Amino acid sequence: MRSTTAPVPGTRYRLTREGLAWVGTAALLAALAWLKSLNVLLLIAYMMFGLLALNGLLSRRQVRYVTASRIPLPPVYAGEEGRVWVVVRNRGDYPVTVSVVEPGVGASSNWVLAGLVAGASAECSRQVSFPHRGRVELPAPVVTSGFPFGFLQCIQPGEGRDEVVVLPEVGGADPLGMWRWLQRHPGNEGRTRKILRVATADQADVRGIRPYRPGDSIRAVHWRSTARRRELMVREYDTAPTSELVLVVEPWLPKVPSERDLGNLEAALSLAATIIRTSCLHLDTRITVVLAGVESIVRAGPPTEAFARVATAPLATAEGVVAPGTVDPAVFGRGFTAAVRVVVSSRPASPLAMSLTQTTGRLFVAIDPSTGLPWYQPPRTAPGVKPVRDDQRQPKHPLSILPPPGEELRT
Repeated sequence: MRSTTAPVPGTRYRLTREGLAWVGTAALLAALAWLKSLNVLLLIAYMMFGLLALNGLLSRRQVRYVTASRIPLPPVYAGEEGRVWVVVRNRGDYPVTVSVVEPGVGASSNWVLAGLVAGASAECSRQVSFPHRGRVELPAPVVTSGFPFGFLQCIQPGEGRDEVVVLPEVGGADPLGMWRWLQRHPGNEGRTRKILRVATADQADVRGIRPYRPGDSIRAVHWRSTARRRELMVREYDTAPTSELVLVVEPWLPKVPSERDLGNLEAALSLAATIIRTSCLHLDTRITVVLAGVESIVRAGPPTEAFARVATAPLATAEGVVAPGTVDPAVFGRGFTAAVRVVVSSRPASPLAMSLTQTTGRLFVAIDPSTGLPWYQPPRTAPGVKPVRDDQRQPKHPLSILPPPGEELRT
């Protein structure tokens, strides 16, 4: 039974090196036979051209009902290794032998699928890495076949083109050190404040009473239940909710930016991406990200790995703005009052933090790439960024520093 599925349009042919040699030899024999009137050589030349035509028909038959499509790649950080998947399907009624070329970033990959049965599919993958942030267009994969002789190659394009969002490169951060530092710096005046703890009878919502376990605090013992049951009983608490984080990113650039200014912009975006990722993965903190510009872009959501990439996606295509627009306080949400408020700017002493403080009545932490941050380690020393000296960094446990994402995914 013949397949009723229409073939993919756009099929073309290409002579391989062997094919060019084959055609040249056949043409030479045909010319020599014509000049010398040698019918045997002329017959051989005709047979060689016939085999070339047969190669074209058979190779087209191989790729006619084969499709190749790339699985969409989620947003990746610059320098992070991601895996590109290509799904190859045989929609025909007979086995085929084809090659799949994935002309992505860097060197192209070529997979050979021999004997792909009818109705079956195969998945091919490879590791890719993107050095710079932005949106990268990935060409469609290509299905080729030179079956059976390899003289003439039939080329059929795959389905559609894809685009991958490359996020700013992230650095290393000490999660607890970052959170304590942000809480102790209320504004850009260089002052610090002591975190006041309100005395309360309840550490959090009491879930219930349970028997004592080794390691429980003696302060959690419920003495009335212990006396009544004649067994050591302790209170069981629900975890108290953590504060939210409001992060405002200001991609400022002068009218005529220098290399130093461009480096500060990239460093500021990397710093913001690191704060977002650290908050979502290690602090379990709900976060609101606002990209200040001609039109503010707001992302708010739960502390998950997927949302960290969604919230960082606007930074992938952020361009420098001479005069970033004002931010409407209504975009900060209901938890803004008790949240930790941060402004990350590409310029020192950004007036945006003071402006937000005046319009909202709440202080904002203003930081920039030149700020000495003891909890942060940039991914690289960008032009115009003054690196933090080793004596300015607090000693941290090796496990508390986030490794580059490429190291996490590399196997």
